[in-house]
Amino acid sequence: MAEGFEENAAFFTLTYESKWLVGVDRAFAAIAPMLWLRAGAVGSRIDWIEGGWAIADSYGILRDLDQAAEFVEALRGKGGIRIVYVVTDDEGRYQQVADEIRGVETVRLYEDYLRNCEMTGDF
Repeated sequence: MAEGFEENAAFFTLTYESKWLVGVDRAFAAIAPMLWLRAGAVGSRIDWIEGGWAIADSYGILRDLDQAAEFVEALRGKGGIRIVYVVTDDEGRYQQVADEIRGVETVRLYEDYLRNCEMTGDF
């Protein structure tokens, strides 16, 4: 016991992000831990995306829909993916990508993020 445990702990601070920053894809670092948690908090976490997409141990993120074919191909070669986040405000293009990824949950960012985190005068 004096040597500690072989486990890791992560601490997160919940903050409200600017709707504008989220809408123009400038708040990714702030929501990255939530995406990892939503994917089961297993394995590595995607803290930034170089290029148009990234894949971790349990989830993937597609930011550039023009690179969807490469992303889907990379997903097919990877096991253990629980969820895929697709960054777009275009429902039609999102659905095209989701149709290519069978058996994996897909979530549309940032439209879903903005709608779910939107503050109203009802509080």
